[in-house]
Amino acid sequence: MSTVVGVACPAGVVLAGDRVVASGGRIRSRSRRHVLDFDRVGAAVVCGDVPAVADRLDAEIRSYRTERGRLRIDAAARLVADVATDFDASVLVTAPDDAGVPHLRSIDPGGGVTEESLAALGSGAALALGVLEAGHDPGSLDDAAALARDAIAAAAERDPGTGTDVDIYRLPA
Repeated sequence: MSTVVGVACPAGVVLAGDRVVASGGRIRSRSRRHVLDFDRVGAAVVCGDVPAVADRLDAEIRSYRTERGRLRIDAAARLVADVATDFDASVLVTAPDDAGVPHLRSIDPGGGVTEESLAALGSGAALALGVLEAGHDPGSLDDAAALARDAIAAAAERDPGTGTDVDIYRLPA
């Protein structure tokens, strides 16, 4: 599988994820990005077909922006939830609210949406969440990114489905 994490702090939101794709107990790839950047909307995806989810999200976000303008967190979460249910995906999403403040939402494969300050999804989620909770309270995006990297590294030590190459997305306040 893979592991993705999200950390919200006063300076913004950081999403991080490793690049491993594992299924059936075997590593299929070590180069797939699970953290996606859609220009002021970030997503971290865990599922069997991340490229298909990325393509669909890109199309849906472009369509939304063409028809309605800026994409804010509530609309982004609803849009991502619709896509997540179609692909049985778990997703962390961040986008700004109307005042420009970034928020972090966790979306489950059934389309349920929850507001989070810390979140971890995927095969190493329990290990990563332990590190996030022990070290939460970053004051800057750099601190939040370091915490997210540490969480992924801790998961990679004990979870064979989590790799050590990490991608980071930052959405500043």
